[in-house]
Amino acid sequence: MQELNYLGVLAFVGACAIFITLTFRIRVKKFWKIFLATDLVILAIYLAWDYWAIHQGSWRFDTEQILDVYLFGKIPIEEVLFFIIVPLTTILTYLALTKITQWIAAHR
Repeated sequence: MQELNYLGVLAFVGACAIFITLTFRIRVKKFWKIFLATDLVILAIYLAWDYWAIHQGSWRFDTEQILDVYLFGKIPIEEVLFFIIVPLTTILTYLALTKITQWIAAHR
């Protein structure tokens, strides 16, 4: 069960993203394409860095806390999901905060 630790954290962050989207009625369709384009750049940069750091031995993952699924033979699938889920949650949180501040400003 310990191999699900990292995935469990990502599932929690993903659940927060779903909660934010539903609670604040954020229209994901509006920004989906720009998010994907931007996140692909983020993925390319950081996964290349991860691959290099792992290859050099300066970066590693606890193999007991991740699934045994790797991208390019070295990068755990959880790391790939991290660079998709966390930026998405960050953007959704920003959009929710924008809605809240607009609502507060309109009701003063």
